[in-house]
Amino acid sequence: MEQWYAAVTAYLNEHRSEIVRDLFSLVRIPSIAKAGEDGLPFGKASDEALTATAALYTANGVPMTVKHELGYAVAVLEGEGDGIGLFGHADVVPVNDDWITTQPFEPIEKDGIIYGRGINDNKAGVVGSLYALKALKAAGITPRRRITVFVGGSEETGGMTDVRAFVANERQPAVCIVPDSGFPVSVGEKGILHVECRSREVLSQVTKFDGGQAYNVVLDRVNVEYNGRAEVFEGLAAHAANPERGENAAHKAAAALCERDDLCENDHRIVAGLRDTVCGHFGEEVDIASEGVFGKLTCANGIVRVDDGHLVFTLDIRYGNEFDYEAGIPRLIAALAARGYDTVSVSNDPGFLLDEGGAEMECILGACRDAAGKPEANPYKTYGGTYARRLKNAFAINHSLPWDKEALGLPAGHGGAHQSDECVSVEALLGGIGALALAIARLDQLEE
Repeated sequence: MEQWYAAVTAYLNEHRSEIVRDLFSLVRIPSIAKAGEDGLPFGKASDEALTATAALYTANGVPMTVKHELGYAVAVLEGEGDGIGLFGHADVVPVNDDWITTQPFEPIEKDGIIYGRGINDNKAGVVGSLYALKALKAAGITPRRRITVFVGGSEETGGMTDVRAFVANERQPAVCIVPDSGFPVSVGEKGILHVECRSREVLSQVTKFDGGQAYNVVLDRVNVEYNGRAEVFEGLAAHAANPERGENAAHKAAAALCERDDLCENDHRIVAGLRDTVCGHFGEEVDIASEGVFGKLTCANGIVRVDDGHLVFTLDIRYGNEFDYEAGIPRLIAALAARGYDTVSVSNDPGFLLDEGGAEMECILGACRDAAGKPEANPYKTYGGTYARRLKNAFAINHSLPWDKEALGLPAGHGGAHQSDECVSVEALLGGIGALALAIARLDQLEE
């Protein structure tokens, strides 16, 4: 380990309170992206988070500009070549009302753990990038290469059009780090399919079957009204990349309704089609199951609603490079049609797989290993989707070092990204910022 790294860790420990304070200031902003709201590409709250982030960076010696019309903020520290990029996002997924530690946008610290929506995904990465640069400066390290910091306003929704706009309008870094994934470093991401389905027939008794706001969160609550009665069905939220960790409320509601004697044949047929489609996690129900180096294909439901009498629902499908898209989509459409549903839309976001060799991977992997004291840690392939899929030569890491969330004793479906009581250990966060600083410094020594 480099001698100067002790100064990095000392700086981070000395400025612990400021790091938490600055992170909390961003978490208090309910930055759920809403396309086109108030004339802004991702809405007022997302823009407010970008403005607050830019003010924070600028006040700390890293001048950042908000491109309001494009939905992102960017800072550039001039240096040699195309340099190194740090990419995070200030928008968050929607919330529900079953938080038990605090309210989503009222962050707190308890026993060294900080809680709040966006604490993990991904405002810790945004604040961590700033403090990695500050810690390097405090340790006497000035990168010779150009440093670009990007903060997006719509990573969670809308196909990451924020970073697409960055790629179209800005100078791309030669190598990018995305502190928005797992430990130690990702070498690839699954492809992501978003599918919207609509019943061919119109419901007659069921007037409401509504829940969810995002494709990428397992649906955890559904409100149903039929025959003049209202019911609420509870599930368990999880990131759509790991649907087996959740419990889909739409399936629970559909299965319950199909058992009712007073549900008419027409509505039973429509609801049973939903039930039989979202009853699993790995695509067997829609004839697209596959498995390869990324593990199993996954299939999650995030939204359901009644629209003009039709039952509409979404699927978030994540697939590895073994999946044959051209052959799989017709099978998916046919399986849905057999259950009485038209496929209204299909959007495909292909994944990627990097070569695990190379000097840049060695720098980033080594920094994570050394900071954590885990020389055995190996690169992994992720089920989630990050900005890395939109950038050239991009490596996704975690903003924090590994820590034991399970020891908190939170209920299932709480504590993780996209879940209630989203949280992170402050000690783990400081370690992760140190790892990021170490990675930047080591990459800076490489030639472009």
